[in-house]
Parts: sequence; C-alpha cells; structure tokens
Amino acid sequence: MKTLKLNLEVKNGTSIVGIVFKLFKKGNNKPLIEETKEGSFSHEFTDLEGEYNLYIIGSNPMSENRKTTIKLEGEGFTYDQTSDANPTTRTGKSYFVTYSFKTN
Repeated sequence: MKTLKLNLEVKNGTSIVGIVFKLFKKGNNKPLIEETKEGSFSHEFTDLEGEYNLYIIGSNPMSENRKTTIKLEGEGFTYDQTSDANPTTRTGKSYFVTYSFKTN
C-alpha cells in the first residue's frame, strides 16, 4: 500500500470560491475522499493500491499576482499520459487539474 501527499499552495490571497479535491478509485463514481479548502493545504492519501483519478477544482485569489501551485509527492506511482504536469502552476481566475495514476 502506497502513500501520496497532495500539496497545494495559494499565493497572494485566498481562493474566492474554494478548492475542491476528489479522489476516485478507477471504475467507481463515488469519491473515496471529497474535501473543500479555502487556501493552502496538504493532504495525505494513505493505503493506495490500484488505479485512481484525482480531480482538483478551484479559483485563485482576486489579486494581480495570483498563483496556485499543485504538487503530488510519493514513490511508487505511475502517472497516465493524460495527467496534468506535476507540479503544475495555475495563474488564471480558475483551474481544473486532473491526475490519473496507478501504484507500482
């Protein structure tokens, strides 16, 4: 069983509408985890084995220099070619980031 850590850093303010992240095991349409945050956070996913999809949906602060950086950390994971870059930085008003991965 593997552990994966999601680190999300919001710079120059807080999210306007919040940041939602959902983790799905492949083949299931009910999330294993679903949480909403307002600003920077870290979350550890434990006991992962198999294939998963992680969706992160959020908004940046209203400031001119708004920026959100999202990074996954953990060993023993292979990311699907359709996944967003890891780490990824978003500077627009809103973002939708997806990671598809499996444990090795």
